[in-house]
Amino acid sequence: MTDSTTALLRFHEGSPRSGPMTWGQRAIWEVIRWLPPDDDSLNQLGWAPVGSASVAQVCDMVRLLVERHESLRTTYAERAGGLVQQVAGSGEIEILLAELGPGELAEAIAPLGERIRAGAFDSSAGLPVRAAIGLRAGVPAAVALAASHLAVDGWSFQIVMDELRTLIATGPDALRERSRQPVDRARFETSEAGARRERRTLDYWARQAELVPASMLATTSAPEQLDRDWGHIHSPALALAVHALAERSGANTATVLLGSTALLLASWLGESETALRVIVSTRFKPEDEELVGAFNQNAIVRLQLADETAEQFLARAARTALNAYRHTEACPVKMEEQLEEIARRRGITPGGYCFFNDIRFSAAERNAPAPAIDPLKLPAQLDEALARTRLTRLDSEGRQSGAKFFLFLDGLRDACELTLCTDPRFLPASAFDFLHDLEQLTVHAARHPDTPVGELVDRFRRRPQGTRND
Repeated sequence: MTDSTTALLRFHEGSPRSGPMTWGQRAIWEVIRWLPPDDDSLNQLGWAPVGSASVAQVCDMVRLLVERHESLRTTYAERAGGLVQQVAGSGEIEILLAELGPGELAEAIAPLGERIRAGAFDSSAGLPVRAAIGLRAGVPAAVALAASHLAVDGWSFQIVMDELRTLIATGPDALRERSRQPVDRARFETSEAGARRERRTLDYWARQAELVPASMLATTSAPEQLDRDWGHIHSPALALAVHALAERSGANTATVLLGSTALLLASWLGESETALRVIVSTRFKPEDEELVGAFNQNAIVRLQLADETAEQFLARAARTALNAYRHTEACPVKMEEQLEEIARRRGITPGGYCFFNDIRFSAAERNAPAPAIDPLKLPAQLDEALARTRLTRLDSEGRQSGAKFFLFLDGLRDACELTLCTDPRFLPASAFDFLHDLEQLTVHAARHPDTPVGELVDRFRRRPQGTRND
């Protein structure tokens, strides 16, 4: 990438607007406040080839996206009356223009993308979006967008990128009708209907928190203990096993992994049940389906061991998860305060939770076809696939707020890609070992879906039965 210049983009879309933050915005606000001031790890980044579009046309596409989605021109502030979002009616964005280096476009655009992604966004003053156009011989080749996590969660950033690709390929007439804006969503949340929904969620969470094992709520680290253990697995066998179990149980692939994770946690911890906090895209209503903004919230999925087969357990996990997803919408501060109050009443020092986050946001990942499963050939296919597993111990200083166990589902196509971050004081072995056992447990369940859950749990036990992690 050679020297760069800039183009100035001006947008104008009516009058400024403001209102309280939404529950989803507040959730990310709390996370960002916990990070160091210069941390940019949550910034979102994407790119797209621009075909035959000129610089002016690409700038016009970016302008249309910024005008279309208020979250891309919103700042945030603390006022005497609380936290507010402030939508700019007009403004300017400086777009970086730079010649790209040789080679494949994806590799050539990467340094330019990182250039606009780097550096924390100023959520109180600066706009939460940056853009760059990569040139080849002065002609646009690709456009990159970076956005603050306060403006977009992973799901809605893909909505923006999908719309950008639609604009490049077809034009604005092909865009779907936009969903309501975050300011309008906040009005719903402060209405009587929103209050009823919040109360149902808080009541549901309270019932779960009263009953889950202490190990699912208790902190394991003092404030100065920031070390975390990281691991990654690339497993064609795990992908094959997950799809086979999904086909048999009727659960979706993410729920199969959620259920397998719950079983292994119960086995390793010597517990009869587990509770995983799942990051959920709460776009349940038509008016929110295409909402662009920080909208994700948590579900609490409590899974108990029972006298049933692995296949039956996963089918039950799917029903349990769906019910949990219906109880996700509430002020995150109220949810955390309630959890902490219940934990302390139970004699537990709160602050350590187990998370599961499916981060497959791209259309290619969401729409990837499932492999054809032949039960007669499955054992041999699993044997062959196991030989291609790659397990890696990661050297990372990253730490997830409030989490002692955080599993990311990165991809599930030809191989299952999982990344795990754990507090080394929580599990009886490493993140690397947990990922290894998770693969083995899921593959065993795919080979023998009629295996009793108790037998599966005993097979992978790492801590003596009856031992607790309180």
